[in-house]
Amino acid sequence: MHNIKEIRSDINNFKELLKKRFLEVKLDEILKLDEKNRKLIQEKEKLEKEKKEISKSKDSSLFEKSRKISNEIDTLSKNQEITKIKLDNILSSIPNLPCSCGAHYQNLL
Repeated sequence: MHNIKEIRSDINNFKELLKKRFLEVKLDEILKLDEKNRKLIQEKEKLEKEKKEISKSKDSSLFEKSRKISNEIDTLSKNQEITKIKLDNILSSIPNLPCSCGAHYQNLL
């Protein structure tokens, strides 16, 4: 499966490699799913941090807020998992591409 970080870091090279294999890939969809996935992760982490702060305060009046945050975290986690599965399915359906340099082979030595 292709590494989304590598695709993101050199999108033009990835496009060129796709052309060499005469592949039509919905690159915009891949990038949108990647962006959505990262955004959901960030939102989830932000809420987890907020919940942790509430927990440290031991203020019982904030119990309801903590419960709501937990529900939001669960929803975000489910949405992120679905998004990640969609992204992984697309990436895994793309055949291997020719290596444009020897860098990948150097890592194997």
